[in-house]
Amino acid sequence: MTINKEATWQSLDNLWQDQDVKILESRGKKHVIISDTHMGDGGDADDFHLNEPALLSALEHYHREGYNLILLGDVEEFWQFDLDAITRRYNRSVYAKIRDFGEDRVYRIFGNHDYEWGGFQDPIKQSSKMLGLADEALKMKDRLGNIRILLVHGHQGSIDSDKFSWFSRFFVRIFRGIEPLAKLTGLYGHGAATKSPVAGDYEKTYYAWGKDRKILVICGHSHRAVFASKTRADELLDMIADLSAKESDKRLSRKSRREIHRKIERLREEYEDEKEKGRAIELESGGTLKPCYFNSGCGLYSDGITTIEIDNDEIRLVKWNRDATGGDLSVVFKKESLSKIVKGVLE
Repeated sequence: MTINKEATWQSLDNLWQDQDVKILESRGKKHVIISDTHMGDGGDADDFHLNEPALLSALEHYHREGYNLILLGDVEEFWQFDLDAITRRYNRSVYAKIRDFGEDRVYRIFGNHDYEWGGFQDPIKQSSKMLGLADEALKMKDRLGNIRILLVHGHQGSIDSDKFSWFSRFFVRIFRGIEPLAKLTGLYGHGAATKSPVAGDYEKTYYAWGKDRKILVICGHSHRAVFASKTRADELLDMIADLSAKESDKRLSRKSRREIHRKIERLREEYEDEKEKGRAIELESGGTLKPCYFNSGCGLYSDGITTIEIDNDEIRLVKWNRDATGGDLSVVFKKESLSKIVKGVLE
């Protein structure tokens, strides 16, 4: 995927300056952001279908707890599947759960794989006569009432998405027919969450725009969850450094040192896995890292989905597990005061 920095910055500037973009409140409100589920027809080429239980659990929880639902693009996989096929598979499950929120609590942003919204009858709408008029962006106020946050899918400025999507769609549709066989034979063995060809330049471009404009950007598209400009790989390196410092303490007993060493080894294995999947990408090289970039991840991980929660003045990155047997259904990976994040962006 090719990213055009100038086009991206111009597109984001235009959206930020657009007076018609909807503005949401954060103070006293709860919002959950979900993107990149890429729902298909439930068959072998539908990379999402195994994570359906995780999404249903998440939607039920967020509806019960009074959250607004922000669908941040590529919820459906229109490059491979028709809406009729997707609706047949998920109308009584995922779409039904979304409709439970009510239309005043659901916001749909289009991505590059579902940008056709506007000409279809949207299955998340209560009325069968309502077309799916999705937005390209949303803005959000901070606790003090200042507009500080821009929410977009994240494909803006991508040459592949903007100019050559017809070719990409054609190729993906052809690949759909052979994908199950390719998986079976091992010719196609990438994890679903790493299928996105979005390079590090894409995230660096969005991060750089947010840092320069002093705006908090929340997007999807890359299938890589990011919290306050730090990825899981970054967090792993921080944890390894902290534990290594503790391990060097001569006052520790041998037992404690061995336990710390085992933790370090497990973290290093996870970090190497992140590197192998192409998710160990630094957003800032040589400068001061600003907490201006967040990514909601995707619904295609091998064991579940990720979401971003904004609960009044707290923002959280949450993992919802596909199988909670012997563990928690959801895990908060990171959380922070939204006011503190905004202050860090403005400094």
